[in-house]
Amino acid sequence: MLRPLRRVVLLTSALLGLLPLLGHAQVVQPLSSAPPQPSAPVTARRVQALTLPFFDDFAGQPEGRPNEQHWLTTGGTLVNNRFARRPPSKGVATFDGFTAAGGSYGGVSSFGATDSLTSQPLDLSGLQASDNVFLSFFWQAGTLVGPPVAATSSRPTGLYIDFLDDAGNWREVSQIRSSGDTTNFRFRALPVNQASYLHKAFQFRFRVFGYQYNGRDAWSIDYVRLDRNRSATDSTFRDIALSQRLPSALRQYTAMPVGQFNQNPSQELTPRTRTTINNLDPGPAPTPITITGTLDVLPGGPSTQFLTSNRSLNAGIGGQQQAVVASLQAATVSISAAPKLLRQRITLVTNETNPLTLFNDTLSRTTELADYYAYDDGSAEATLSLPTAATGPVAYYATRYDLNAPDVVRAIRFYPMATALGRTVTVAIWDDASNQPAAAPKATQSFSIPATLPAGQAYVDVPFPTPVAVTGRFYAGYGQASSPQFVEIGVDLNNAPPANYFFINLFNAWSSLSLATTKSPNGALMLRPLMGAGTVTATASATLAASYSVFPNPTSDGVVRVEGRFTRATVLDALGRTVWEQPTAQAGQALLPLQQLRPGVYLVRLKLADGTTITKRLVREQ
Repeated sequence: MLRPLRRVVLLTSALLGLLPLLGHAQVVQPLSSAPPQPSAPVTARRVQALTLPFFDDFAGQPEGRPNEQHWLTTGGTLVNNRFARRPPSKGVATFDGFTAAGGSYGGVSSFGATDSLTSQPLDLSGLQASDNVFLSFFWQAGTLVGPPVAATSSRPTGLYIDFLDDAGNWREVSQIRSSGDTTNFRFRALPVNQASYLHKAFQFRFRVFGYQYNGRDAWSIDYVRLDRNRSATDSTFRDIALSQRLPSALRQYTAMPVGQFNQNPSQELTPRTRTTINNLDPGPAPTPITITGTLDVLPGGPSTQFLTSNRSLNAGIGGQQQAVVASLQAATVSISAAPKLLRQRITLVTNETNPLTLFNDTLSRTTELADYYAYDDGSAEATLSLPTAATGPVAYYATRYDLNAPDVVRAIRFYPMATALGRTVTVAIWDDASNQPAAAPKATQSFSIPATLPAGQAYVDVPFPTPVAVTGRFYAGYGQASSPQFVEIGVDLNNAPPANYFFINLFNAWSSLSLATTKSPNGALMLRPLMGAGTVTATASATLAASYSVFPNPTSDGVVRVEGRFTRATVLDALGRTVWEQPTAQAGQALLPLQQLRPGVYLVRLKLADGTTITKRLVREQ
């Protein structure tokens, strides 16, 4: 059983009354495992030590391991834009408590070193103490999940900073102990003024101590600078940066079936997309600046500019975390049956000339219109499990979905965590009964989750033998029989359904539930109903189809690999036309070179040796 953690779900009064009977409070928990981290792209490998200035705000790379130009890629630190709260600029490095392979550092009660982040060597030879070299960074204790445990003399939970001297010894120069609270980002600057540090292979590193089993004791850093002619209070920089991630382009969902969207496009597009700007300039600030927003439909357009604004920004605190808000409802989206991507892009046009800070001037997000509904964005920041009990009826979670036209549910897709692998769950569909699921499901399907998932695959699909007809409003979810085992499903803390759209059924009674944490107002269970009559997992059994994957997915460069044996691969576009077929000489090879594909949604059709076909959806990003 997992070690006790701070109870962070806000439950309704009805559910609270049942908790004493369950023997286990229903909670959102920190992650106990994570997907392997993809490597950051490297355009040219560094062949010699770096020189000043050193700067990284983690804005110029996709999620994954730190950029090899600046950092050693070992240490487990995750570059991302989803765990931190109110960062100085988009993208942070999070010490999430997991190795780069996604595993934990120790057992349930073990405490010690977890993630670290180490710079590449820097040539500081020839510098003197009078050059006033300082290393600075912004740091945050905790994440959207909650704070790290408070430090004690026996559990020194905290973030530690070390310098490498000219004798090859790491020296601790600073430490930030956890107070047990989640902080806003705070500034720290450290002098690099000892002669033993001013050598040709200087390095600095950050490291974290905490519980080694899960991701509770997490920290983040941002805006790391090392340069001369600075001071301990030099927290400003000639930079205006975009910060918080964009929401979905849709009013209610993070993805929805294209046919359902086509019924009422303007009402399905969100009336309020939002991000924030931070002015880190000491003044006079290079303002006014121009802010533009564009919604591109991929592939093939059209493109709509939904925002053009000129704004003057104050310097200092008054110029930070300023909201940028706009509506997408006037954007033009082509009404066709073909799946498509909606890409929002916010861009700052400033007077900055430093190329190091230009990456944080653009922020984008894609929203998929395909064949499924989703309230999550595909990434888990926490987990949720049904209550454990030795006896009792099946317990269920369910989420509400609102249709624009009658449809069918052909499968349920969900995101199992490591504790769920090898377990059996039951997916289900319910009709509506006075704004909550009906007492009995209209369709159920049991499914044994594979003991292992292919590399790059996070979701599994459970098809219904016969598509389930739904109309108006329906509910999709999953349940399990009474069990002492935790069966965890991923929770997205950056997106959520509307209030009173998520329910739990205990002892045959439904109650509304909110997946809130101390630092996130709500969250979304990562479960998606697949709609319509199309085929995604193909004619193979659900278990066989689940053993295959195509990764990375989405892909930015078009080079993907297939996990699982097959004899031939074919790629179809959204209209079902063959756009690529594996050459005979390469038949069955796992690597698929699909660089020529334009951005959009595709189907990768795999033919197996027995003639069975399996189809996997692939998203090609720009």
